[in-house]
Amino acid sequence: MRFWLLLTMLTVNVPSPTLANEDRFWIIWERIKYIGQHCPNGAACLVDKTYASRPLDTDNTAFIYRLFGVSEGRNHASHLLGEHPNAPQICPDNQVPLALGFEPEALPRSEKVEALRGVQALHVDLNGLKAPPGFGDNFGQVLHAKFVKRLEAGGVRVVDKDTLSRLPGQPVLNLYFSFTNSNGDCDYAYSVFAALNQDVLLARDLRIKIPAGVWSFSTGSAARDHSGNEEDAILRVASAFLRDHRKVNGR
Repeated sequence: MRFWLLLTMLTVNVPSPTLANEDRFWIIWERIKYIGQHCPNGAACLVDKTYASRPLDTDNTAFIYRLFGVSEGRNHASHLLGEHPNAPQICPDNQVPLALGFEPEALPRSEKVEALRGVQALHVDLNGLKAPPGFGDNFGQVLHAKFVKRLEAGGVRVVDKDTLSRLPGQPVLNLYFSFTNSNGDCDYAYSVFAALNQDVLLARDLRIKIPAGVWSFSTGSAARDHSGNEEDAILRVASAFLRDHRKVNGR
């Protein structure tokens, strides 16, 4: 446990012969709790600091002024700018736990499928997919309509780009489809990879928000559990997404 003395100065900017600057003294109680292993300096150790403050009523103000390196009765404004190197950073470091009611770094990690909890809508666009051998030029448009129909039948709406900005987390399902040049049936192969991106905050610094992949699925002609053609492989992405979506949201 550590205790700190805090000196605050109240300046009254109203011209009056009876009003002057007023100094107030506070005592801060800092409690440090170590969570994890190899504390206090190990990489797996989390440091949780909590603070409590009380006004300090004392007649021995001369002693307190000496702690700050000044004499009682002088103008201390310039001295208040200097800070002790080990002084607790109460507002910056404790602001997030105080606002949230918990310490983000102390939370256990969730299963990755939890990232789909609460996702009611997303954006996906397959219209631009290149047609593989044997399919018409409208391959992407036809497949997009089937993909959207399958997702929405499972309870997940598909929105356009303009609506995406109003969705919490702005979830986007990106799908990548590739195939080799057809030099005979034995040499031809295709693959599908899909990833759901959402806006996430870093637990160590909630001021940092970035889009990150939170769910993925892949299949293709070489996958042991795949049967069917290229269209079937791509539609499996929608089915796999709905399967994991139901695990955390029900249906």
